[in-house]
Amino acid sequence: MLVCGRCRNLGKPYEDEYPPRRMPARSVNLPRSTQRKAPEFPRGMGELDIADDYARRVRQQRMKLGFSQDDLAKRVKEKLSAIQKIETGKVAPNTRLCKVLEHELRIELLVPRKETTDLPSAPAPTELTLGDIIRIKDKSKSAEKD
Repeated sequence: MLVCGRCRNLGKPYEDEYPPRRMPARSVNLPRSTQRKAPEFPRGMGELDIADDYARRVRQQRMKLGFSQDDLAKRVKEKLSAIQKIETGKVAPNTRLCKVLEHELRIELLVPRKETTDLPSAPAPTELTLGDIIRIKDKSKSAEKD
């Protein structure tokens, strides 16, 4: 704050009780080997997906074991609303919760990923399309120039 000379003598300068901490200089320039890496999937997790019928599996097994939704929520340390949304299929559980549910309910929610490399080829068009007309006109123009 800027004050005149007379007002400056009326008070004392503000001093922070806890000065801001400074990071040690060596932590800024850490070697690459000690810097944090992006979290990686656990081994084998990259090839797994959640089953398409996860909601039905969770609900049926929970009822078979005689748990209420509240009991299951407490066992897996989640909110009741999260379990309700999973069982209705509104929300898919994350990988961690899938593992916990698999363990508690003794079911399989994570299944091997299906490879979709064999895509069906598009059938050859039987009708003349706009793209075909443009190609025909381009060919006829190039034939006229030659």
